[in-house]
Amino acid sequence: MNKFTVTELTRTVKQLLEGTFKDNIAVKGEISSFSVSPAGHMYFVLKDEKSQIKCVMFKGSAATMRDYNPKNGDSVEAIGELTVYEAGGNYQLLVKRMDYDSVGLFWKLFEEVKRKLEAEGLFDEERKRPIPMLPKRAAVVTSATGAAIKDFLVTMKNMGGVFAVDVWSVPVQGKDAIAPIVKALNTAGAMTGRYDVLVLMRGGGSLEDLAVFNEEAVARALSACAVPTVSAIGHERDFSICDFAADLRVATPTAAAAQLSAGYVSSVRDIENHKKRISELVLNRFYQQVQRLDMLQASVIASSPSHRINRDRQRLAFLEKSLFSDFREIIRQKGTHLSEMTGILQSLSPSARTEKDRRKLDGLLSVMREQTLKNVSQSSARADRLNSRISVLSPMRRAERYMNAVERLNDRLVTSAEKRTAENKARLEPLMAKLAALNPDNLLEKGYARVSLNKRAVKSVFDVTLQDELEIRLKDGYINSFVTGRKVSEEKDG
Repeated sequence: MNKFTVTELTRTVKQLLEGTFKDNIAVKGEISSFSVSPAGHMYFVLKDEKSQIKCVMFKGSAATMRDYNPKNGDSVEAIGELTVYEAGGNYQLLVKRMDYDSVGLFWKLFEEVKRKLEAEGLFDEERKRPIPMLPKRAAVVTSATGAAIKDFLVTMKNMGGVFAVDVWSVPVQGKDAIAPIVKALNTAGAMTGRYDVLVLMRGGGSLEDLAVFNEEAVARALSACAVPTVSAIGHERDFSICDFAADLRVATPTAAAAQLSAGYVSSVRDIENHKKRISELVLNRFYQQVQRLDMLQASVIASSPSHRINRDRQRLAFLEKSLFSDFREIIRQKGTHLSEMTGILQSLSPSARTEKDRRKLDGLLSVMREQTLKNVSQSSARADRLNSRISVLSPMRRAERYMNAVERLNDRLVTSAEKRTAENKARLEPLMAKLAALNPDNLLEKGYARVSLNKRAVKSVFDVTLQDELEIRLKDGYINSFVTGRKVSEEKDG
């Protein structure tokens, strides 16, 4: 067992420690117990969450710090030699240079604001609102001259987004940017009747460049917006307090444009899929009816004399050609209509209009199904009647009677429409006459006049006083007159 005096042991530790740390080292920590001796030497402690070390900075080294005055609570990086102070028996850092650690302070302030707002519930998921799938107009709070807004607009155009963009130009760096950003958020964020979404945006930069988006006032203004909000600040690696306060955080301004344009891409794709599906359904139904007509034609041929078979075959061919022509025209019309609807959607693309077009397409499909079923039912019934009576009646006569019946029904329809039109016209004429009679301007044609004072109608002699300037309107112009006297009618006098 080795034996040492206190001095020997302290000196051995000193040699061992200083021999291990021969070069200067840098230590980061928070200043505490700071004091300055009458000679100008600085004594303080550097600490972190678990440990601390005593430090001394002699007057000569302290004199080199011209732009920074240390104080308790500062986060600093101290550079110097690790030594042992033998008289006190403790190891210490002999500081030769000390720099203010702005990065450490940045994260400290960041965490303080984040914890405060998080405790108030501003970051709760229950507060987050969905971003509209098809926004019609977006408010973008950013610098109008920066690269971020240019990237945003180019990406929106390339992805097919057709929503309108209002740029609320604000400075996006420094303490002077706080007030303009808060004002823009408060104003644009309350305009729910104009905007569907608000984007707070800035390109990448240093921690100091992005510091304004960690300000408590900016985060609170963003959280208070009535319009759903998107935070697009910096790059993928950058996070700010506004990212937590917004309804949606995206990595970059480009990602924000892609997010808002995605709904338009999927809507156009859905319309194309619906168009293709309707066309397939119509064609399938058409081919089914053609096949059924072929079966009916074969049945008629199998049960009829040979000289009637040819006539029936011609009739069925005519019906087949007519049916094919009708279906082709329907398909063409519906295709044209679908193309027009697709064009309107691509140019406007509001979610309400998209939903309306979808309902309209469903209605058209239902009508087409009903019409197809009706045509099939009519054709089947007609074929059955022809088949049952072909032995005793001429198909051509029957066809002529049907054509006559159709013409009579058509005449009745036209007559009914003309009658209804005449009745509506007869009802409208007395209403128009009554409306014309109630028009006050028509009374002027009969010699009456309208008197007003300061653009207000004069209804009584008590509405005017002497020397009032009256305006008298006649049918062909105005007369200005001064009141020189007034007389109350005897009926009013009682």
